[in-house]
Amino acid sequence: MPHSRRLWIALLIVVLIALAVWWIPDWQNDDQPSDAPASAGGESTGEERSTAVAAIEARRGDLEITVGALGTVRSLSSIDVYPRVEGELLTVDFKEGEHVEKGQRLATIDPRDYQAQLAAAQGQLVQDQAQLESARADLERYESLAQSQSISRQELEQQRQLVRQYEGAVSSDRADIDSAQVQLDYTDITAPNAGIIGIRNVDPGNLVSSGDDDPIATLTQLDPISVVFSLPSQYVPTLREQLASGDAPSVSVTTVGDERLEGQLTSIDSQIDTATGTVRLRARFDNAADRLYPSAFVDVRLTVNTLRDRVIVPAPAVQTGQDGLFVYVVGDDDTVTRHDVVVSASEDHRSALASGVSAGERVVVDGVDSLRDGAKVRVVSNALPGETSASSTADDDADTQTSRDAS
Repeated sequence: MPHSRRLWIALLIVVLIALAVWWIPDWQNDDQPSDAPASAGGESTGEERSTAVAAIEARRGDLEITVGALGTVRSLSSIDVYPRVEGELLTVDFKEGEHVEKGQRLATIDPRDYQAQLAAAQGQLVQDQAQLESARADLERYESLAQSQSISRQELEQQRQLVRQYEGAVSSDRADIDSAQVQLDYTDITAPNAGIIGIRNVDPGNLVSSGDDDPIATLTQLDPISVVFSLPSQYVPTLREQLASGDAPSVSVTTVGDERLEGQLTSIDSQIDTATGTVRLRARFDNAADRLYPSAFVDVRLTVNTLRDRVIVPAPAVQTGQDGLFVYVVGDDDTVTRHDVVVSASEDHRSALASGVSAGERVVVDGVDSLRDGAKVRVVSNALPGETSASSTADDDADTQTSRDAS
């Protein structure tokens, strides 16, 4: 009997537990307000159905198409300063690495031997000029005697030849004087151009001559300066046409310190390198602050073309579909419309559109993957991913100002 009672009690407990499990959820559902928000698995409200996106206004402006290359800085004038005459180097009148002006004295060679040669040539000139004057006086007398037939015509002609001989000697003496003066001037070595003088290779007291292996120093012009770089030969016709029209393409370089300098293309090499299919080009830069130094490597960007007055949108806004390229444009009612577009060119994360979008329309640049035509959106940012709204606005204002300046 006790065993049967315990069995009934156990069955009763199981039944009560089952009733509790069935009844408690129903009780909670009955107590829940009828106007409560739907659960996460339920249907969301209209606000939650909208997609958060980033959108940026399309702007009208110019788009520069550029190509990049690695360039080498080259001086427009690099001169090895050699002595033109032989002699002892008396003085070196420059400090290594300093800026020198054209005509500034750089060094002096012992001039005494050349001064003596000049004096000797001047003395010979005086002697020959005296003989010439005497011969001319004799010629006048001979001409008077020849008229009275007191001397033969042969004697007269001989005197005339003697005058010509002394005239030649005087001319030769003057040439010797000029040559001696030039040699004397070469003992005073001056800068042929303005620039930076390098480290000297010889010290005062040494014997120098024009046949020395090393120059006294090297004089390098730094302002203006050039950058030489190579590009594929396909750009040659376009660049030659621009140079011929006087509209030299702009070139920018980035130095080791990430400083950007602007210059212009000045020349194209006369032949293409058949081994690489490239052509060398030279660009000129103002370099008053010596930011560019010869033989340094720099990153070069050359503007090969400029698209004027185009509608420009951020490159991430342009999507590729089965029917071609398109963008989503945000309307005033916060819905998006798909616009098919034609892209003229893309550069620096920007695309110039030939059709499909008007300036001032907002295009979606982030969150586009989950959109469809007519979808509801919420614009939560007006900048590209990773950018702030302020920086994006500043870039757009700069593009607008550039367009105004160009117009």
